[in-house]
Amino acid sequence: MKTRLSSLLEQAVHLPELQQKKVGSLVGAAVGDAAARPLHWVYDLGDLNKYIRSNPDHPEFWPESKSPFYSLPTGENSCYWDQAMAVMTSLKNCKEFDFENICKEFTVQFGPTSPYNMDKREEYMHLRRYGKIQGPIMGKWLHGGMIKFLENFAANKEICGDSHIKETDGFCCSLPVVVKYAGSGDLMERVRKVTSTQSSWPVAVRHAMVASKIVEAFLLGRPDPIETVKNEIRSDFPEIAKEIEDIENTLTVGHTKAVGFIFGRPCYNPGSFLGSLHAVKTSQHFDEAVRKTILAGGCNCSRSFFIGAMMGAKLGIRGIPREWIEKTNNAEDILEMAMEITK
Repeated sequence: MKTRLSSLLEQAVHLPELQQKKVGSLVGAAVGDAAARPLHWVYDLGDLNKYIRSNPDHPEFWPESKSPFYSLPTGENSCYWDQAMAVMTSLKNCKEFDFENICKEFTVQFGPTSPYNMDKREEYMHLRRYGKIQGPIMGKWLHGGMIKFLENFAANKEICGDSHIKETDGFCCSLPVVVKYAGSGDLMERVRKVTSTQSSWPVAVRHAMVASKIVEAFLLGRPDPIETVKNEIRSDFPEIAKEIEDIENTLTVGHTKAVGFIFGRPCYNPGSFLGSLHAVKTSQHFDEAVRKTILAGGCNCSRSFFIGAMMGAKLGIRGIPREWIEKTNNAEDILEMAMEITK
């Protein structure tokens, strides 16, 4: 008897090409994030390599959580994907883009009654300030951008994103919107609105918009999507066009070295953005790109999310290792919802 996942995958591989790529982008982001999650935020490569020494060529879905900040069962997703899932839920329920509903969905999936326990996180950060950390919290870790959003939304602020948030959460929240509305003339305005829920820092917002343009270019099958977008953004995003151009000079540098010494391992833009592009430009396959960025350490979940979105859009659902999809908790619901919102 076929499992629910097997039936859904069989349906997915027979979808029209564009829809299959859209589904692949969403599933790819979820799978990439889940694959990196057990080794998320391990910044010391000596520690990382020690953790995986029994199987160093396969760091994905490591059977034991080694994140120093939070611990989850293997197969669970980080907050990066959970944020995208919240937006996807809104798109599914509303059948259209409804910004107010997206904001309300954030309060449902990340608020006080959600699996995200702020008391544990606050206790951890308090102990960290005094050098008294005793180990990772057990459970989900809520990101700073979403914490600020919840505070500002409750205070009825017009713009809920915080100007000090430098991470990639805005793009992660926007991915389902990019996938659903790829090719639409008002896509970038919708991306800007969703991104602004997490950050109002111009660098974060601008990189989220360009990342969205790149995923869109992959979805629409444009020739050499990263190069095409680089050329198209020269007037509106000249600094990011220059950053992408500079990646060309790093393609002969190993990915771990490039991330560690050129782009940076933290979650911040532009480092996470550039590290993701480097992995895609130096890889042919989904698993190859995600594995190398897991091994590069630091915020490998944010990079794996973006990498998965690009490679899934490029290769479609067939290009994502089935074994990896099967190892991703909640894969059935993710796949079913992805097919629903991309009809």
